[in-house]
Amino acid sequence: MLGFSGLRAQEGPEVFYRSNSDWGAGVVGEFTLINRGTSDIPTWTLDFEISSQISNLWGGRIVSQEGGRYVVAPFSWNEKIYPGGRAVVGFQATPGGATPTKIRLNTKPAPATVAAPSGITADFKIVSDWGEALQADFALTNIGSETLKNWSLEFDLPREITSIWNATVVSHKGAQYRIDASGFDWNRDIAPGATVRFGFLARPGSLTDSPRNTRVQGRRVTAALPSASPTPTIPPEPTPRPTPTGFNYAEALQKSLLFYDAQRSGALPPDRRVRWRGDSALRDGTEAGIDLSGGYYDAGDHMKFALPLCSALTMLAWGGIQYAEGFKQSGQWNDLLNTVRWGTDWIVKAHPAPDEFYGQVGKGDLDHASWGPPESMTMPRPTFKIDATKPGSELAGEAAAALAAASILCKETDSAYSGQLLSHARQLFAFADAHRGKYTDAIPDARNFYHSYTGYHDELAWAAAWLYKATGEAGYLEKAAAIYKKHLKGSLIAWTHSWDDKRYGTAVLLAQLTRQPVYQQDVESFLDYWTMGRNGRRINTTSGGLAWLSPWGSLRYAANTAFLAFVYSDTFRKNRDRHRSFAERQINYILGDNPPRRSYLVGFGENPPKNPHHRAAHGSTTNSILDPAENRHILYGALVGGPATPDDYSYEDKRSNSMANEVALDYNAAFTGALAKMVLLYGGRPLENFPPRE
Repeated sequence: MLGFSGLRAQEGPEVFYRSNSDWGAGVVGEFTLINRGTSDIPTWTLDFEISSQISNLWGGRIVSQEGGRYVVAPFSWNEKIYPGGRAVVGFQATPGGATPTKIRLNTKPAPATVAAPSGITADFKIVSDWGEALQADFALTNIGSETLKNWSLEFDLPREITSIWNATVVSHKGAQYRIDASGFDWNRDIAPGATVRFGFLARPGSLTDSPRNTRVQGRRVTAALPSASPTPTIPPEPTPRPTPTGFNYAEALQKSLLFYDAQRSGALPPDRRVRWRGDSALRDGTEAGIDLSGGYYDAGDHMKFALPLCSALTMLAWGGIQYAEGFKQSGQWNDLLNTVRWGTDWIVKAHPAPDEFYGQVGKGDLDHASWGPPESMTMPRPTFKIDATKPGSELAGEAAAALAAASILCKETDSAYSGQLLSHARQLFAFADAHRGKYTDAIPDARNFYHSYTGYHDELAWAAAWLYKATGEAGYLEKAAAIYKKHLKGSLIAWTHSWDDKRYGTAVLLAQLTRQPVYQQDVESFLDYWTMGRNGRRINTTSGGLAWLSPWGSLRYAANTAFLAFVYSDTFRKNRDRHRSFAERQINYILGDNPPRRSYLVGFGENPPKNPHHRAAHGSTTNSILDPAENRHILYGALVGGPATPDDYSYEDKRSNSMANEVALDYNAAFTGALAKMVLLYGGRPLENFPPRE
């Protein structure tokens, strides 16, 4: 930190300026807006003078510039500042040696909507503007008494709309656009009191005004950007640094890890933390002559699916490797080690011979036909395996990756166990590579639940990269690089890391290990798609800022991408601020910084889910998903699936809605690591005497 300046207001809001870097030819500075009051700051604008020319801005958008005087407004995701919370605006300017003066902060909300004679208001917001392009949202609200059917919107915008979601561009001539909901039946009519939303990408950015000549059904409406009117205030930065949203990230991390205790199978220890869970599935594997008790149940069911289990363990271990200090600062390090070991102990048992691995316990349709806690289940639990005659390279490869990552995680605390895990990892990778085949061909029952859509080359490259990280042996890196070059290079665009798709994590890991441009370019393309758009394509983004990929478990994909963005930004400076800002926004959205003002983490924050799709937590004694009406137990720390459409208000806290309210091992894995990073950034304290006894 090269310097700071600040003044304190009498009460309420403060703004603090810090020069982060000044190399003569340029300067990077940062404003921090802090709410010291007891009520929300609903919106804000910031204006200041600076003698240098701003070439890049993040955390806000320039709405006007006159000479050296700038006015900056927020995006929708950082517009509201909660008591104790903050918003950050940073910039790069040339030349250096300049410090902002006459800094003024306005916290009076400016009207953003004007009603049309038809009883419709149009709310226009710029969600993000990075110069070369921008993302914006429209919200149409019916304040009348009759339903508006087949709405249409016209406006003038001197930009090229390159992508649109939840609506259709019907016509475009010059700057004139006509938009309606053709092809979006669910978004076509606006009932009294209801709101429909759509968003779009346009280029170039640097938009300083709202669309002109805005009309709904031919009637004029106005959607104005906020204007600034100054209120002086500038404070020094507090210590310790408060969280930007008021969230206790250490508490969220503590609870996210506890979720895995509720998923444990087998004989539970006397000091188990989740007291409403007991011993279960003690005879798993006996019909095959092997002990497969222990490990983790996959989701709200009682299946043991090894592919998502191993995938979750790899990501949990990576989070611990990357952000060990975050776990230690929040008192969760030992719990992380125990969580990973409970899973890796089972992987070792499931690998009784070099070319043999048990990949599933239970049969999907039999298991899902029952609804009760695992302690009372009576259905048959057959076992399924892969071997040299029926290989499964995805399965053996991911198991190798999990054990290699875990061997790094526990090396300092238990070198003997680390060596055991690494030995099994070597064997499993050799098995996966030598006997190549798709695991769902060997275990057909898995096709309806965890089908291998991407094949096995991604797992082979992923496992080889982890073995290189664990051993330093060049042969593993050469293997990973060769597989990546032949099968994965250039394919990272419109998805993200998941239990099935390891391309994205592999690219980030190899970029981190080698610093080679081939991997960096792929990661940059992938993160561009998620943050600002790439070649006219961009992830769907809700008005509240959620990067929405898919209906089933949408939050898990946002969390996975946030974790990778964090890891990549730890290593590479290019676009670091954009990547970190995106990652923080996704994690904060999950924890409750969203339009419905609800947490999606069970037992955490404001209005969290109460009825996740989970048999053990529900605790039915009548084999009915409806009885009792409310879950008997709190499934602390479970991340639910989240919104099933790119609409902030589409989530339902219904046990029967497994798309939105399912929980699973892989949902929490990368999310846990991202929370550890948030602890490093913003601190927090774990709860004492947690969990409470029921």
